[in-house]
Amino acid sequence: MVMLVRWIREAYPDGRILIVTDRKELDSQIEDVFGNTGDKVCRARSGNDLMAALADPTDRVICSLVHKLGKREEGEMEGLISDIQNANIGAPVGESFVFIDEAHRTQSGKLANAMRKVLPEAMFVGFTGTPLLK
Repeated sequence: MVMLVRWIREAYPDGRILIVTDRKELDSQIEDVFGNTGDKVCRARSGNDLMAALADPTDRVICSLVHKLGKREEGEMEGLISDIQNANIGAPVGESFVFIDEAHRTQSGKLANAMRKVLPEAMFVGFTGTPLLK
């Protein structure tokens, strides 16, 4: 992941990378791994923080939990998507690449759909270490 992020940053001057995980431990681990290589990662602490980071071209590598793309109450997901599309929070800028850690667990349902609505032009790359086929 680190090497691919570095290549994207060099090859795409407007490239922005969002690394999405589904557990706090993995989110922290991603931040630590990148930090140990000298790369700076912006770690989103909330949904609004994530949207602000995506709208600010300063941070080129952002990590977040997939849950930051949604809210707990039924029907609030549509409000979040509407706010983003109406630029109330700020529209994502740059060429977006989304790396999804443990993709076999999170790439169906409302949160995956929300990610695609928030970043409709993004390239999505899924990672997993779990064998999915016998």
